Amino acid sequence: MKKTYYFLMLSLVSIFLFGCAGDEVVISQGQSVQSKEASSEGEVSPDTEEVADTSEVYVYVCGHVNEPGVYALCVDSRICDAIDKAGGVTEDANPTALSQAMKVTDGQTIYVPGIDEENVDASGVEEDDGLININKASEEELTSLPGIGSSKASDIINYREEHGPYNSIEDLMNIPGIKEGVFNKIKDKVKT
Repeated sequence: MKKTYYFLMLSLVSIFLFGCAGDEVVISQGQSVQSKEASSEGEVSPDTEEVADTSEVYVYVCGHVNEPGVYALCVDSRICDAIDKAGGVTEDANPTALSQAMKVTDGQTIYVPGIDEENVDASGVEEDDGLININKASEEELTSLPGIGSSKASDIINYREEHGPYNSIEDLMNIPGIKEGVFNKIKDKVKT
């Protein structure tokens, strides 16, 4: 009887010790490692350890695309992949002005130019010549020009929206209130 009692106690202690050890499950999903440990009461307490994510880059796609915005892409993605994520190009886009086979980099701005635009290099980054593009400028940018207040800036934008892009900077003189005097002040500070 003593032997049976001893064997029964040893079995119970073994079951208790092995049962309390808990189950540890590690799940790897590429970006984070999750460890779940089961306690003796059946509760699950998740512990998550974040792993540095180097598998994605973020790029800003703008210009003549259907859905401009910031997109997360795989680190080996190309400019063509970024344009696809942005819904493709619009009808008036000039996608051949870009080298779409170039790899994207984290934080990159990809500008898809229009057919009528010239100052874009092969990477899609517009050259900064210090001139204000009257076909893209905001009211704030336009009011920084001499002789252009918020009213004339609104007129410039409204004209652009009603008649399409300006073909030349001289088209500004079609706007009431912008004649030779004002035009001569701004002609060296603007471009189309």
